[in-house]
Amino acid sequence: MNIDSILSTVLDGRTKGVPGTTAPFALRDIAAKGWNVLREDLPLPLMVLKRTALDHNAEMFRKYMASNGLSFAPHGKTTMTPQIYAEQLADGAWGITAATANQVQVMRAYGVGRIILANQLVGRANVLAIADELRRDPGFDFYCFVDSVAQLHNMAVHLTGVDTGHPIKLLIDVGAMGGRTGVRTVAAGRELAEAIAAADPRHFRFAGVAGFEGAIPGLDKGAGPVTPFADFIVEVARALPPSLLDGLGEFIVSAGGSSYFDIVADRFRALRLPMPVRIVLRSGCYVTHDHGGYERAHRQAKADPHRHTTEDLMPALEAWAYVQSRPEADLAFLTMGKRDIPYDSGLPVPIKLYRPGVGFLPVGQAAVFATNDQHAYVRLGEGADWQVGDLVASGISHPCTAFDKWRFIPVVDERYEVIDGVLTFF
Repeated sequence: MNIDSILSTVLDGRTKGVPGTTAPFALRDIAAKGWNVLREDLPLPLMVLKRTALDHNAEMFRKYMASNGLSFAPHGKTTMTPQIYAEQLADGAWGITAATANQVQVMRAYGVGRIILANQLVGRANVLAIADELRRDPGFDFYCFVDSVAQLHNMAVHLTGVDTGHPIKLLIDVGAMGGRTGVRTVAAGRELAEAIAAADPRHFRFAGVAGFEGAIPGLDKGAGPVTPFADFIVEVARALPPSLLDGLGEFIVSAGGSSYFDIVADRFRALRLPMPVRIVLRSGCYVTHDHGGYERAHRQAKADPHRHTTEDLMPALEAWAYVQSRPEADLAFLTMGKRDIPYDSGLPVPIKLYRPGVGFLPVGQAAVFATNDQHAYVRLGEGADWQVGDLVASGISHPCTAFDKWRFIPVVDERYEVIDGVLTFF
């Protein structure tokens, strides 16, 4: 990958998170600023990435993949940060996953060579954009999901008369009844496989099967539905016509959530075919983890004697804000809101309190119970001695909707010195 143009990007006081008095500077020079979050060198609210946690999570996942013989194509939509993609690929990722054609375009702009579009490729502009990338780079390895003959036909129509250079590799998308996209029956999978076999080989090549276990019905009651869903993906793979597998160097079977990857990996190992089977996991949120849903799922997995997962992951994202008002004894307001923090899968959790001139103090009982665009409502309880002007760090609930609030995110060390920065491309 080549991220030099990102490092050369000029930031100034117009950039959210950069001090308003700052003269224009290149991102690569940010460490030389000597900024420290606790010294109030940067304006709050501010989302930060903790370098120690990023490195820890990368090492834990790398070891897990290696020890279990798995391949990894982390979901890039989580961060939309090419600097992080470069680190993931350097750590041994097999590829990067995207959710939209636009995300693919961002990844390609910085040199990602293998991409899984874990979604349907639909519509003329999207199809032609991918065709152009394939034609321009013979080494570009591109996969996308397909879940119906109709969707395959939609792509084929837009590729009529188009030279792609080499084919789009297709993964049959397997879904669950009442869930998201994907074939619902073995028969539907076979029908789609036969259509792929009959498609123009200049444009399409079969590559394997895939699914997403994070959106199947019943997960609100636990991980129980994941095992039968993973088994169904394997069943669809086994039922494919042998002629479809002719000439296939390897068969890809893939799943994608960050909560149940150990379950699907175990079930996928049951797939035996005449060629090598590559199990590709697409987890994206491991890189930063969180203080919300993924942390709960990780604790549940570790408590289950029938499951195996990584060692403990560390939350790498923190949202810092000021206490701006104490209008009632048990009520405080923070200078952050829906424009700054995720709120779709749970509200932020106050985890640190820092008082300028004093240092870190106990947070006490404190819970964010509502947000407006720029305000967070906090109910205070025992031991919560918050004052106007205090700095409060909150853990976030969902990484995917944290990164998209920020174009620029500083990277800090354990003393909250700014040592680097990343840019997002949503």
